[in-house]
Amino acid sequence: MLNIPDDVVRALRVPQRQTEEELRREFAIFLVREGLLSRPMARRLAEMERVDFDDLLASRKVPWDFSTDEILRDVEAAEAAAFHSPAAESTER
Repeated sequence: MLNIPDDVVRALRVPQRQTEEELRREFAIFLVREGLLSRPMARRLAEMERVDFDDLLASRKVPWDFSTDEILRDVEAAEAAAFHSPAAESTER
């Protein structure tokens, strides 16, 4: 586990109650940008919802490096979610 010296934490220009959250997010962004961690795993590290994390990465200009398989899985998941959503079910009746 990563240990950060107390004096370094105090020196951060982040409110103390937000320190861990900010460090998690910044570390997750760095790991994705460097290709060291996948977006889903980095999102877990950042403890963020997928859309929020993708928005954060986009705001930091982190490129989208998806494989064809990842894109196809996302499309299939979106289609399945749309097919099984309450709105889709109400139009089928």
